[in-house]
Amino acid sequence: MALMMLQGHFFDTLLRSDIRGDPLYQLQLLVHGSTAPGFLFASGFVAGLPRSPLSLKASLRRARRLFFVLGVGYALTLPYLSLWKTLNASTEELRAGLSCNALHVIAVSQLFVLLLQWVVGRHWVRVAGVLALVIMAATPFVWGSGLSLRLPLMLGAYVDQQAAHSQFPIFPYSCFVLAGTAAGAALGRQEASVRQRRAVVWGLGLIAVGIVAALALRGRTDFWTTSPGYTLIRLGGLMLVLRGVEALAGREVPGLRALALFGHETLLVYVAHLYFLYGGVFSEAPLGGLVGRLGLGGASLTLALTVATLLAAAWVWHRVKVKAPHEATLVLVFVGTVFVYEFSRRPW
Repeated sequence: MALMMLQGHFFDTLLRSDIRGDPLYQLQLLVHGSTAPGFLFASGFVAGLPRSPLSLKASLRRARRLFFVLGVGYALTLPYLSLWKTLNASTEELRAGLSCNALHVIAVSQLFVLLLQWVVGRHWVRVAGVLALVIMAATPFVWGSGLSLRLPLMLGAYVDQQAAHSQFPIFPYSCFVLAGTAAGAALGRQEASVRQRRAVVWGLGLIAVGIVAALALRGRTDFWTTSPGYTLIRLGGLMLVLRGVEALAGREVPGLRALALFGHETLLVYVAHLYFLYGGVFSEAPLGGLVGRLGLGGASLTLALTVATLLAAAWVWHRVKVKAPHEATLVLVFVGTVFVYEFSRRPW
């Protein structure tokens, strides 16, 4: 999913418009529709693996990490590195700055799961699964109700795409996180043969039900945004991808360790590649001069060089975390503190 994300964003940003208009290019965009749901599902799957409820210490540690992820999500969308200037920004700038991206929905959904584990105890898996279905079924009604427009912008941004043009609002994308946590708890702890069989059965079953739902709701919901059929088909496809990746890992396919490293350090890869392509409040994008100017060969070469750079950075950071976890945490605390300090003190 990390490689698909990089390829999709780099090609969509760097390729000339005449190439992006080609039917074959438009066809590959369908595949990239699974990237964000894949991240959300995987984040939930990992969170569902440990026995729960977690100890108070473990819960606080996980909550701290999730609040950090949420903070990074907002840092990526800030219009200015100044609290005062941000408070006086235009309506459109605030809507962009408060829009909900993948990090927002992952952090908020997993914080809710953490609370759910403490409230309902060992029944949390069933409850999470039911809530995923409820969110999926309610999405067309929520989007059609205009609820987000009646809420404060910061809250409305999480509901749908109307208030702040959020890419990944809770309805329906939180469903992928909740379904992932339920799958992690129900499948991740099973014996390998049982897990693999269930992954295939559930995957094919979800795709079949999704197709039926999509046909039944055709003309009444937008398939690509609010249709429960879309969500079910994506979830079924992700279950099959999960089974396929496990099969590749069992065969020790060359290059899989590098992919695993990308998986371990997805946050680093996600943030760094966005900065390379789009810049941020600190500076312009390093690759900004190439936007919309490259052919297929140039974009592919740029992508390959960036992947190599990100892989090296992920390796270094992963080694630091393994060898010196306390010091790695202090680095993050320092960076976060400096960012908040600069954001708070700059007058304009």
